[in-house]
Amino acid sequence: MISSPQIPSNRFGLTSSALLFLSSFLLFLIQPMVGRMILPWFGGTPAVWTTCMLFFQTMLLAGYAYAAILVKIKKTGVQAAVHLALLCVALFLMPITPNPAWKPIDGDHPAARILWMLLACVGWPYFLLAASSTLIQSWFAIVCPTRSAYRLYTLSNIGSLGALLIYPWLVEPIWSTGEQGRIWSALFASMPLGFAFLAMQLRRTPTENGAPAAVDAAAVDAVGSVGSVDSASDASAMRACEPSVWDRVAWFLLPALASTMLLGVTNYLCQDVAVIPFLWIAPLSVYLLSLILCFERDAWYRPRWFSLASMLAIGILFAMSAIETIQRYNGNRVALSTQIDIRIVIVAYLAMFFLVCMVCHGETVRRRPALHRLSEFYLSVAGGGALGAFIVAILCPLLFSTYFEFNLGLVVCLLVASGVWMRSRGGRRSALFQRRVKLFALGLAIPLSVLGVYPWWVADTSESLPQVRNFYGTLTVRELSADEPEHHGLALFHGSTMHGFQLLAPDHHRMPTAYFTRDSGIGMAIAAMQKRGAIKVGVVGLGIGTLAAYGRSDDTFRFYEINPLVVQIAHKPFTFLQGSAARIEIVEGDARLALEREAAQEFDLLILDAFSSDAVPVHLLTEEAVELYLRHLQPHGLIAFQVTNRNLDLVSVVARHAEKRSFASALIRQEQAIYSEKTPSAWFLMSPHEEILNEPSILAAQEPVAIHPAVTLWTDNHHNLFRILRASRPGSP
Repeated sequence: MISSPQIPSNRFGLTSSALLFLSSFLLFLIQPMVGRMILPWFGGTPAVWTTCMLFFQTMLLAGYAYAAILVKIKKTGVQAAVHLALLCVALFLMPITPNPAWKPIDGDHPAARILWMLLACVGWPYFLLAASSTLIQSWFAIVCPTRSAYRLYTLSNIGSLGALLIYPWLVEPIWSTGEQGRIWSALFASMPLGFAFLAMQLRRTPTENGAPAAVDAAAVDAVGSVGSVDSASDASAMRACEPSVWDRVAWFLLPALASTMLLGVTNYLCQDVAVIPFLWIAPLSVYLLSLILCFERDAWYRPRWFSLASMLAIGILFAMSAIETIQRYNGNRVALSTQIDIRIVIVAYLAMFFLVCMVCHGETVRRRPALHRLSEFYLSVAGGGALGAFIVAILCPLLFSTYFEFNLGLVVCLLVASGVWMRSRGGRRSALFQRRVKLFALGLAIPLSVLGVYPWWVADTSESLPQVRNFYGTLTVRELSADEPEHHGLALFHGSTMHGFQLLAPDHHRMPTAYFTRDSGIGMAIAAMQKRGAIKVGVVGLGIGTLAAYGRSDDTFRFYEINPLVVQIAHKPFTFLQGSAARIEIVEGDARLALEREAAQEFDLLILDAFSSDAVPVHLLTEEAVELYLRHLQPHGLIAFQVTNRNLDLVSVVARHAEKRSFASALIRQEQAIYSEKTPSAWFLMSPHEEILNEPSILAAQEPVAIHPAVTLWTDNHHNLFRILRASRPGSP
């Protein structure tokens, strides 16, 4: 039997477990919390979360590296004292709520601004929390040698998962962002107390006097995989199993692949639904769940079945993507979207991601080392996570003009799963059987890989003009209906959603098109306002500047646009801005922040048309935002909301604002046309006075508004997208 340490291991185990759970809980609670705080400052784009994840993964790596260096000190009591002192320093940085002075004044260099802000506001406490997990497990392995420290890693992930799950359901709905920051800071203040207690206990360990611990070193190594020491021979055998070069490569690259897919799935969901904490948290929770299952019990990861299921799931998603691409590009027209329930899409992608993570993390855990290499192992895993975040947040935007990293990552996952499946099917079978297995796996993986890169290849080789990507998304200018001169034109796509279309025929190139035709809701609203005389129009979201086509010589159109690339493309190759007779003003930066800084503009008409792909910038549809709009509106002015969306019913959201204020309102829909100059649209108009909405054209076109009873008034602190999810993604709004 192994001799017991000088201090009660049960008491130390209980204290260290509780402290480890709290540190992991705080470590992951701060991620959606801070992301939620700064999201409205940077246009509500999915890249805000991607950049945050790059920061968090990098700081996690830095924390693990610091812990690996600190454990080199022989005296564990000194290790604890150093970490305790640094935790006390972090208390002077509380609370962690970012100062409003960090709000950007324009849309330039958003990623760098986010990283600097996070480093200044949460970098130090996050760094120390990241190190705490490894330090506690290292001390636990010394004080409690007969118990597996790897089980603490599972406890750590459970704490992390718990934080992620309670945030959208408990924390976000109840407390404001300022209150969330103060509560988190108060919980963090208990960390130094816990580490002070651990430090006092560690001072009584045998290592405090510089002597080796009174435990068998080989036995300590062995418990990493077997949980307890059964015999000296088991310990000796475990110590002899030193990790190979390929093991170390797997520790790094497999977590990197899982991290890349984490951000890839998150980007996809946020682009097509909304940038909200839940759609950040769901993939991250799946990611952590796979870690919990893989580290808790080896039997929960079955290589043969998880690898085969991963291959099939990836193949199904590749087929769906290829069908959608064929629809989109067939005939150079904008095809109707396939009617797929968006909830099914979300579940399908999360299920595929879970299977992929189980393969990546399961294979990583199968190669885990003995406990004397604990710090090296965790450092490699954290390094892989940081690499994956760096690839998606920094490298891919420089290399690709589309979100190709997602399909490319799926191809790599497919190949990895194929390799795992081939190995699991081999074993002691005959050479002929193994060759047949390999041929079958290759025969399945190769065509699926081709299917996976096909959509990107079509997008890259289609008849497109500028195709660019930056922090705010992917922009593609595409030529449509080239074989039909009367419908021939250029369209701007943000992701998969068309944001404007201009005909090229000389006698039609100034005609308003797409969502902005003269018989659309916004066309009728502008015509009604112009009957009064010269008007001043504010437009949130530039697109290709189609609305400038309505401008007369005495009108003013003031556009707010956060994406600098959109401003460039709107001037070339599109010409709505140059051809307008009105005075054109363009304000770069987030519209809400710009309106907060500006004096009252006294707009006759304020148009809200700021959508990234098919996602919703929630911060532009809240009670506080509407109050801001009214400050800039003439007393008899009109606000027009673009509520066209495949996935979400936004009508109830904006109708609640009109209902609260007893404003006059009208909902006007435009049906789908065959060609791109007239696309389906839905406009919600509201005004403090009903006079403008009593125009005959508006009265004839409007339809009744039915507010869903489950939809409440959206505010900056409280909004629920689940209540407005459509049952399907129809082709009309």
